[in-house]
Amino acid sequence: MAMGAQRGQIQKHLNVGELKVAPIPIPPLPLQHHFATIVESVEKQKMQMYAHLTELDALFASLQARAFNGEL
Repeated sequence: MAMGAQRGQIQKHLNVGELKVAPIPIPPLPLQHHFATIVESVEKQKMQMYAHLTELDALFASLQARAFNGEL
C-alpha cells in the first residue's frame, strides 16, 4: 500500500494524519556541515582501522605458520 493511501495507525498511539502534520526540525546549515565533517572523519578513521586490522590478521597468520613450522 502506498504511503499516501495509508489510513489508521502505523503504531499504537501514532496515526499517519498526526505524523504528516508534525513539524520536523531542520538544523541550521552550518551545523549540518559540521556534523557531515565529523561523520566523514569518523568514516576515514574506520577505514584506516579496518586496513590495520587486515594487516594484523595477516601478520598473526604468518607468525602462527612460522611457529608451527618450527621457524621461531
